[in-house]
Amino acid sequence: MIEFDKRETRTPKIVPLRLIRNIWGQNAKTPRCPETPRLDGKLAVVTGGNAGIGREIARGLAKRGAEVIIAARTESTAKESCDAIAKETGAKLSWVPLDLSDLASVARCATTLGERSIDVFVANAGIAPEKYATSAQGYESAFAVNTLAHFVLVTRLREKTKRAVILTGDIYCRVSDCTPDFQYEGRGMNAYCRSKLGNLWFTFECHRRYPDFEIVAVHPGVVRSGLGGRTPGSGPFFMIDNEGGAQAPLWCATQPVESGAYYHNTMGKMLLDPSDAARNEKRAAELWAQMETFASAF
Repeated sequence: MIEFDKRETRTPKIVPLRLIRNIWGQNAKTPRCPETPRLDGKLAVVTGGNAGIGREIARGLAKRGAEVIIAARTESTAKESCDAIAKETGAKLSWVPLDLSDLASVARCATTLGERSIDVFVANAGIAPEKYATSAQGYESAFAVNTLAHFVLVTRLREKTKRAVILTGDIYCRVSDCTPDFQYEGRGMNAYCRSKLGNLWFTFECHRRYPDFEIVAVHPGVVRSGLGGRTPGSGPFFMIDNEGGAQAPLWCATQPVESGAYYHNTMGKMLLDPSDAARNEKRAAELWAQMETFASAF
């Protein structure tokens, strides 16, 4: 089998075919991240490292010797994760408060994290809204949490960070835009998809603006993580578990990968068709400028 970081796949133009390929044979095709190189003496930050894929990413980094900071909203679950992972791995873990739905909290977290040099920053945390809601600043919640908050953290920590890994979802291919004011009725799957397109846009735009900064986007897989209101661990048989979902992000965090690229757990580096919404450089630049404006108030 071709190694994950050497595998390249041209994306199908037909959305249903692409989504089927996302899940076909996930368990066999998802890479197992090598346990080397060791990360002793290095610092990693994982947003949402208190649960789901994020906890497994934090655990994987700690197993390789990294000191890990979990940035999360809920103190009790964050500290429990820190204690459990530290007991298992012997690594140092700590928690910093972060409410991604409030830019004031995001700005405080960026200031705290900016006191240290960060070897790898994993933008993992995310929501799939069950109903329409807005953030503390009035932005649609999936956009605010998944896209805007991580944009603020990555841009403010860029000069202190060696590599940023941005989790996205290939389901973004169902939509063509990402905006802060999207409104909907019922479940927010389209809002989730739009936010994941936004994550790709800011990853690609960041690479265009700062080509020397290491940043990659990664689709972790279709995972039984509890996202979107499911009971953690439940879901169709074709989903992978949290440990499996952590493998592609861990690979992007620890192995040599191409900066500015988009990696997929079953298809490797994605070669996006020119018609793909993620390649809309005009909208990516416009969204970047809009988010810069939102962030400037904090």
